[in-house]
Amino acid sequence: MRSESKDGRTVIVIGGGAAGLMAAGTAAQEGARVILLERNEKVGRKLGITGKGRCNVTSNSDPKRVIENVTKNGRFLYSAVNAFPPSAVMAFFEGLGVPLKTERGDRVFPVSDRAADIVNALRTFLRRGGAETVRARAESLIIENGKLRGVKTDRGEYRGDAVIVCTGGLGYPLTGSTGDGYALARQAGHTVEKPLASLVPLETAGEDAQRMQGFSLRNVGVRILDKKGKTVYEDFGELMFTHFGVTGPVILSASAHLRDFEKNRYRLIIDLKPALDEKKLDARILRDFEKYRNREFANALSDLEGRSMIPVLVERSGIDPEKRVNAVTKEERRRLVELFKGFELELTGPRPIEEAIVTSGGVSVRQVDPKTMESKLLPGLYFAGEVLDVDAYTGGFNLQIAWSTGRAAGRAAAEGKEKPMKHINVAIDGPSGAGKSTVAKLVSRELGIVYVDTGAMYRCVGLHTIRAGLEADDAEGIEKLLPGLKIGMEYVDGTQRMFINGEDVTDLIRTPEVTRYASAVSAIPAVRAFLLDTQRNLARENSVIMDGRDIGTVVLPGAEVKIFLTASPEVRAQRRLLDFQAKSIDITFEEVLRDIKARDLADSTREIAPLKPAEDSVIVDCSYMTLDESVAAVKGIILKKL
Repeated sequence: MRSESKDGRTVIVIGGGAAGLMAAGTAAQEGARVILLERNEKVGRKLGITGKGRCNVTSNSDPKRVIENVTKNGRFLYSAVNAFPPSAVMAFFEGLGVPLKTERGDRVFPVSDRAADIVNALRTFLRRGGAETVRARAESLIIENGKLRGVKTDRGEYRGDAVIVCTGGLGYPLTGSTGDGYALARQAGHTVEKPLASLVPLETAGEDAQRMQGFSLRNVGVRILDKKGKTVYEDFGELMFTHFGVTGPVILSASAHLRDFEKNRYRLIIDLKPALDEKKLDARILRDFEKYRNREFANALSDLEGRSMIPVLVERSGIDPEKRVNAVTKEERRRLVELFKGFELELTGPRPIEEAIVTSGGVSVRQVDPKTMESKLLPGLYFAGEVLDVDAYTGGFNLQIAWSTGRAAGRAAAEGKEKPMKHINVAIDGPSGAGKSTVAKLVSRELGIVYVDTGAMYRCVGLHTIRAGLEADDAEGIEKLLPGLKIGMEYVDGTQRMFINGEDVTDLIRTPEVTRYASAVSAIPAVRAFLLDTQRNLARENSVIMDGRDIGTVVLPGAEVKIFLTASPEVRAQRRLLDFQAKSIDITFEEVLRDIKARDLADSTREIAPLKPAEDSVIVDCSYMTLDESVAAVKGIILKKL
């Protein structure tokens, strides 16, 4: 019997694979007492044989590309992958003394080409944190009075504050992936999506593949068609014929796209000579026939294809194998060209799931917090790695999932519950249309910081001015309006709504005319003083994220985080145009661009609080960033400060 640690939290990790090792090491690094339960004699058994013993650690790419290569539930991984992206994974292993290299397709391997170096590095990671490894098989969760208390194993009970399930799927059962995690998840009430083989060899009809058993094809084109003739997968690479069908990197990747053999018939089309079009291939065949003009047809293909495949090619061509090559007709040669450009095999299904490198299916991600990997059904229970219903193509993406989810689960389990965020003010400045408000709103939701849209406040003043029939430069007239103006800000269903004297004007303040007025009235000292006290009081009482044009320089000069978010005028104009079109506002791109440039000039040259980055602000140019990437960049700057 193990008792809970008196010095801090006890975290139990089930499974010593990639995700489990990362989760256990991370939890220990965060100060938790960690017990790693592994049924095998040694941890990292499956990890040690990945990539043909070389270990494709990750893909040297950005989080967006990682998620694009996830075949199922990629959006669920957004937070975890952005928090621990490939660049961080590479730095992590190199920091543990494992030099890495990047090969074709951005695949990352140890310089030594030894998967054992990765496993040993993770063992070092465990030892440094003081994690304890116990050889035991988890049988069930200990749940008492609706609360998770630990794990029952074949060697007794281990009690703790949190349990992280990292048991993998059903592939390679000899390495310990036997589906134990699915039973544990179901015990806690989780839905488990049907496990299916992914990244698995494929079986073919007939005997042709068996006749060519052991023969490999390199640099061939591959297409897979469904029963309607639609291409469902296309790539270029290496494959091998086996006693059951086909395997190899390009086949494993293709298998991830073939989910329904019961309702579909798939055909594999192999282009044996992808570097040659039909005309050039025909010329090549003619040269070979001239070279071997006195030989029989069956003996004249040795320069074009390997010996193991020639009998099948000859048979499929329909040409008499004993026919002299100089007697082969043009029509027969045409059929031969078509055969080389489209060698076809019927696919009958995947190999058994036990042979799959990765299992598709698993614990439903709808019931798991994407930021922490914690169960939404049973607090203190976490999942990481292949046990989750996520999988990806080959190229290091599946291990990246293991590292990212393991890291998130280990960190969250060690903390136990979200720590209260210290008081922090975030100032985001930048030109019109850079996306400040959108980014600030999304970041505020993720971090639990109050969002204050100062631009909306100035827009309210602008709309009030328009309604009063005043010009935007009538400072004296506008100042007289202010005592009768009450600006309200409320959150309705998580959305900030703006009010003028009790009227909801949220949508009315987003027109081009109000935009121009807002810029003009923001330069009036009386207007700025009118709003400044309100903004500063909000920041004193709450952690806030505030966006505008002078937040870091004037409104909150003492803000802990200052960011200047910018983008090119053309990009900003295009974004603003889409907003207007969505609201059925008739305006051209040229008009929007002209307004953007005019406002930039006005904002940056005004005498009072001109638009400029604060000296200690971080410049973020989001011209070529997606919205998700912009949010991740800003969030990362804030979290680093925290």
